[in-house]
Amino acid sequence: MELFLFRHNEYEKLYSCVGFDINSIPVEHRQYKHEAILIMLLTVIYYILYTPCIISLWKHKSENTCYTLLFFIGITDLSILWMIGLLHGVLALEGAMFCSHPTLIYFTGILITALWMVESSADLLLAIDRCTETISPWAWEILFSGYRIHIWLLGICMYALHWAFFQKPALFNGMFFVWMFNPYVGYQSVDESKVRNPP
Repeated sequence: MELFLFRHNEYEKLYSCVGFDINSIPVEHRQYKHEAILIMLLTVIYYILYTPCIISLWKHKSENTCYTLLFFIGITDLSILWMIGLLHGVLALEGAMFCSHPTLIYFTGILITALWMVESSADLLLAIDRCTETISPWAWEILFSGYRIHIWLLGICMYALHWAFFQKPALFNGMFFVWMFNPYVGYQSVDESKVRNPP
């Protein structure tokens, strides 16, 4: 995000749509109608099924840290699902490319990438939490009990903010029905090292 906000000239060099003809590839080759409808339908079903689970986790989150973590992961899932389900489907129906809606896709990509980091980190923390409580309840008590779990979650959120502000986001590519770091794959060649994040 800081690239867009504070180094806009560099952003324009990396993600410029000047001279970029989206229609050089027919829209029929960029649309995924059946897949888009299916993914949007599944997203609605997931929301319907997920909501009671989230409510249940909310009611029990004070009983054990794993419920707090599962509730946090569930909220993250619901936060990202509308983007990788509904918006992804709409963009695929349209046959959109990055240059169709560059600002929308860029900022959505930032959210997707940051929430992906939150999800991955929280899943890892949940595994560590469960293993630690099983192997050494004493160590679990020191590391995760009570308010300590919220400190871990704050750390995860700070990590996601780092990704949101300082890393390049995944961007929608209608040619392949995916979010990838190089939005021009299938259209024009770009130096991959410029649009990817360092390892």
